[in-house]
Amino acid sequence: MEYAVLVIIHVLLAIIIIGGILIGRTAIIPFAGKSGNADFAFNFDKAFSRGSHAALTIQFLVGFRLAMLQLSMGDWFTFESSMSVSIVAKLALWVLLFAWTIIGKKMKLNDPETADLSGLKKYYNVLTIFALALLFFGLNMRLALV
Repeated sequence: MEYAVLVIIHVLLAIIIIGGILIGRTAIIPFAGKSGNADFAFNFDKAFSRGSHAALTIQFLVGFRLAMLQLSMGDWFTFESSMSVSIVAKLALWVLLFAWTIIGKKMKLNDPETADLSGLKKYYNVLTIFALALLFFGLNMRLALV
């Protein structure tokens, strides 16, 4: 029962997070660029960031528990199965994702005061890569693609 509930929570949070990133990248930022209203994109980013940090934290904790249920922690770094490869890849991607959010803030890529949509676009391009990679390795845990 625990496993099923955790999977549902994990998938719902993934939909929210990945969906928000993709909507920001494919709809919000291009619309803001075409309409000349950079504030629209930066307001979206600010609102999305506020909610996504909490969702990402819960997502990470739920995913960590799911990984513990799937494979003992001692076997995570053996790379003997598709599951261990996926777990290590997802852990590495999480570290990179959190590092990128810090780097983006330091470089002021998503700072509304710059009003630079090219920086925000670059920020969301990298977020999109991380989101899709996390999605791929999440699916890999169930489908053994790699």
